[in-house]
Order: sequence, then structure tokens, then C-alpha cells
Amino acid sequence: MYSSVIITVIVFAIGFGLVLYKYLHRRGLHENVEQLKKVIDMTFQEAEKPVISQNRLIKGLKHHLGINEKMALKLIGKARHENLIEVETTDLKKFGKIEYRKTF
Repeated sequence: MYSSVIITVIVFAIGFGLVLYKYLHRRGLHENVEQLKKVIDMTFQEAEKPVISQNRLIKGLKHHLGINEKMALKLIGKARHENLIEVETTDLKKFGKIEYRKTF
């Protein structure tokens, strides 16, 4: 009986540690504006366009930061609040960048 109690306590401690790590990781992502700016810049460079869709930015955030879609949407809101991106209907562009569109 004594060994089963120790094993149970160890399992709960590992679970609590994982939950705490995940919480601190997400909180750190939301507060680190410089890292968010770097990831957004990388996503725009990969797309090779000044304007990208919101889905493309979500995929880029998920790929580079290893987060889920809900957290990616929260980070897009944070980027809008920090003036890192601008939203035009369904497209996103870097804040202050001149946009050129070709019409045929």
C-alpha cells in the first residue's frame, strides 16, 4: 500500500508540473511582443507578399510557435493591439507598409 501511494503522488506531481508548464508557456507567448513580431515577419517573408490571409498567418503562428488555433487567434488580436498588423476585410498586412495590388 505504501508504494501505491508514492506512485499516485508522483503521477499527480508530474501532471501538475505539465499543467503549470503549459500555463507559463502560453502566458509567456502572450507577453513577448518581440518574439511575436519576429514570427509575423517570418510568415510574411515566407509568403513573399505584403498582404496575406488570416488563415495563412494562423498557420504560420501554429507552425513556428507550436500552439493551437485558439491561441493563434489571441496572438493575432495582440498583434493588432500592438500595431504589428492591420486588418483589411479578410487580409492582413504589416502595419505601415505600402500595399501594391495588380489588377488585370
